[in-house]
Amino acid sequence: MSYYGAGMLRARWASWRDWRQQRRGQANARWGWIKPPAGRGPAIWMQGFGDFDDLRLAADLAKAIREKRLDLRVVLTFEAEHPDLLEQMDGVPGLGYGFGPCDHPQAVARVLERLTPLRYLALGAPPRRHLAAALTRHAIPAVLMGTGPGLGPTPPVEAVYPRNVEQAEAWRSLLPAERIEEPVDFSTLITVAQVEPNFRALACGGDDWQLWWVSGVSAASAGRWIKAWQGSPLRRGGLLFLSGQGMAPAGLERMSRWARTPLAAGSALWVDEGRWHPALAVAAQGVHLEAASAGDIWQAFAGGRPLSAAPLSRLPRPEAMGPELVPILAEPGAVLARWQDLLGDPMAAREQGDAARRAFWAERRRAGERLPAFLERVFAW
Repeated sequence: MSYYGAGMLRARWASWRDWRQQRRGQANARWGWIKPPAGRGPAIWMQGFGDFDDLRLAADLAKAIREKRLDLRVVLTFEAEHPDLLEQMDGVPGLGYGFGPCDHPQAVARVLERLTPLRYLALGAPPRRHLAAALTRHAIPAVLMGTGPGLGPTPPVEAVYPRNVEQAEAWRSLLPAERIEEPVDFSTLITVAQVEPNFRALACGGDDWQLWWVSGVSAASAGRWIKAWQGSPLRRGGLLFLSGQGMAPAGLERMSRWARTPLAAGSALWVDEGRWHPALAVAAQGVHLEAASAGDIWQAFAGGRPLSAAPLSRLPRPEAMGPELVPILAEPGAVLARWQDLLGDPMAAREQGDAARRAFWAERRRAGERLPAFLERVFAW
């Protein structure tokens, strides 16, 4: 997703709104007026963008970096606010956070002048054109995590940590092999792996309804899902949960307004709070990934339920998650038909769910084995 950093008009519009709301610090930060945490130690600039999962990982890495190097000051910038996440970073010594600069030459130059960072660390996307050029001019080494190359110039890369083989291959024509780490998805380390199975009882009461979850639903596709659900035999004994970006489609109850009383068979709800996703991943009989984030995808794998995905869904490690594990289905009707088949073959459903869970734990182990090496790199700085 493109946030304000890539477009000057978008950045100016966002800053103007913040000025009107007396949020002058946020407005100024977009143009490079960023203040590092107090102290004299060298600074590390960590740049997230707007994706919630990338920022969750960035927050955890920032804390780990501070524990490894108490002399470092860490500045984490982003382009979209997530209040619940920001509260977790309050009070961490040597850690500052806030809006980052747009990709205007003056805003970028101002940030580098004020921070004089020892290293630049990007999560989820590469630095944009003007920032990449400025990092090169100032000879500031960059570490890039969970991203492929950008469309602009390549900054002075010290190391990249690709999320999957596809990203790693994209770097091979640009960087020496020793700067490209083996693919691993560190976001598995922050995935909720153990969830109490209480959600089903809360949603169904004393009834034995089946729960189904579609993650990453767009505003354009929500109507097709509701129409397909209303014509499906699954509706007679099931509950459908849809989650995605933006406002709830007309006529759908939002989870944030749910009174936590048992739901009637055939109900369809819009999941507008991410805190429900771990519970849904465990309680659902099947999960479809339409345009889900990497965090939701790994959450679904950790839940150990049969999965399917839309053709354009970006699985975190596609080389390890072929059509045998995650069938690619384009239409809601095909997904509902698959779910109906799974009800008739509980053994196959269990085997597919177990395979998904094993894939998650294998990736989580890889990430856990690789994280100490990354922190040793930080210590060597």
